[in-house]
Amino acid sequence: MQARTVTPVQVRFQDVDMAGHVHHGVYASYFETARIGYLGQFIPADHDWSRQGLVLARLEADYRGPVQLLDSVEVETWCSRLGARSFDLSYALFVVRDGQRRLCTEGRTVMVGYDLRDRRSTDLPDAWRNALARLAEAP
Repeated sequence: MQARTVTPVQVRFQDVDMAGHVHHGVYASYFETARIGYLGQFIPADHDWSRQGLVLARLEADYRGPVQLLDSVEVETWCSRLGARSFDLSYALFVVRDGQRRLCTEGRTVMVGYDLRDRRSTDLPDAWRNALARLAEAP
């Protein structure tokens, strides 16, 4: 497992607004793509999401610079806080050009363990919490 994952994201034509840059609402989708890759390190592909899952309780984004249609984009993701029922994932979105990375957006999501049958928050499964703890401690 990696403490930080790097996920490439393709900018689509529909992501771009009339000003010629990625619309602010699209960044949630970019973070989601990166989050799925990060969680895939320790949540099995055959996990039954209809029983135990996660809900997104908070989404933050701080915009540092524009992203345009033909930009090459990658998102770094890491666990920045871990609790019994929730954890934070942090994101750094970069445009990569000529081997240089330019930070364009920083973000954070709060993810909460959720029992979908009882429709209530619940403790994170031990395996997930242990994996997140290892990732959060890694350099």
